[in-house]
This record gives sequence, structure tokens and C-alpha cells, in this order.
Amino acid sequence: MTASKDRRHLALPDLDPSIALAQAARQDVEREFFFHRPLVDQLVERGKNDRAAFIATLLRASSDLLKSTFRVSAGVTAFVRSKASVP
Repeated sequence: MTASKDRRHLALPDLDPSIALAQAARQDVEREFFFHRPLVDQLVERGKNDRAAFIATLLRASSDLLKSTFRVSAGVTAFVRSKASVP
């Protein structure tokens, strides 16, 4: 391996094979890690989608609860009125 310094070529000794192998393995691991890691934009988009889905589910559950509450109270009111009107 050679390196230039002040326009002179300096001959460097070859790397130990075990060091070269370890460096190659490290580069492979880093490449795989960064390849599978989502980008910031992807994380933001996923967060927006998850938030929208959560809010939609929460709204559905709230509306179902309100509907069931008013159905029950409307039924009781009708029963009380009809019973009160009978002599």
C-alpha cells in the first residue's frame, strides 16, 4: 500500500490479514446497519400515519360510546314517560 505525503511516495507495510479481515467485517456490519435503518423522513411519515390511525380509532370508540349512552338514556326516558302517562 502506498500513500503520498508532500509529493513523495511513502511505502507502507501491508496490513496484517486479521486486521484487514476485521475492518472488512466492520464495514459490512455498518453498511447493513445503515441500510436497514429507516431515514428520518420515513420515521416522520410513519409517525404521522400511526397518529392518524390512532385518532381515527379513538374517534370511533368515542362515538360508539356516546351512541350507546344516548340510546340507553332515550329508552329509559321513553319508558318513564309512557308509564307516567298511564293512570
